[in-house]
Amino acid sequence: MIDLRCAFLKMLLSLAVIGTMTADARAADPPAKDVKESEDSSPKDELAKKRQEHILKAMQKYEVVVDGDEAKRATLDSKALLRWSNPVSDVADGLMSVYSTGPTERPAMIAHIYVHGAGLNGLAMQEFADVHPGQVELFRGKRKVWSPRSRYSKFEKLPDGPKPSENAALRLSQMKNMAARFEIIDGFHDRNSKPQPQVLRMLSRPTYRYGKADGEIIDGALFTFVVATDPEACLLIEIHRKGEVTSWEYMVLPMTIYSLDAKLDGKPVWTKPEAMVFGDPTAPHYISPYQHDQGEAPFKSLLPTP
Repeated sequence: MIDLRCAFLKMLLSLAVIGTMTADARAADPPAKDVKESEDSSPKDELAKKRQEHILKAMQKYEVVVDGDEAKRATLDSKALLRWSNPVSDVADGLMSVYSTGPTERPAMIAHIYVHGAGLNGLAMQEFADVHPGQVELFRGKRKVWSPRSRYSKFEKLPDGPKPSENAALRLSQMKNMAARFEIIDGFHDRNSKPQPQVLRMLSRPTYRYGKADGEIIDGALFTFVVATDPEACLLIEIHRKGEVTSWEYMVLPMTIYSLDAKLDGKPVWTKPEAMVFGDPTAPHYISPYQHDQGEAPFKSLLPTP
């Protein structure tokens, strides 16, 4: 299956341009329940440090304008980095992070940039998912890259939440317990086969945490759901306060072109269809090959020699 996928993508790379690609840049992985990997799959080769710095610089080229206000920009939080690799799908290195207007603020957008290995000739891909409920515009310098016209996700009330603890560490435990009530199923498949649903594994440590005691969002955490350690979906859990009343909310976000289905306490609550759409500046989820600036070394130049 993987050989077929790689051959197909190599053909696309020779023919396609951004916005016209019609196949996925990743191959299907084994079911999450069969994977016994740790949560740390950071590459350890001799070029790993330089490669991370290179990918991080690529992420820092982007900013998010919130609610159409040029003065209200979300920038990359370089302290919130989830690094991973996936040899099954020929991903040599990848980073996921968030764009935020401040360290205590809810992320405006989630970013995901990764580079394939020799099997796909160092193909670099980028994905973005919007979190902010209002208008968001993704810019690279002065060029607008993406602003979704429709959305897959929105915040919903999370029922049966406990009374939030006054202790931050205990609140994190509460949020983990609430996140554990969710199951997210990924519809991976080869291009010539039917979907083979796989239950994603939730990483125990949140990728990002935010909120402030005197704000409307008392606490919030972004949990990542993976195949192996490859991020495919995110779940935000938040504790809100209005006056003396507290409440819980959640949002499920896609980080894949495949279909996703989320269940809460075993009951369906959210779904996203498969969408083989690349480089669409108005799509509800953005994915495309990463384009290097003139004179910028490609990511593949920092891959170890086979």
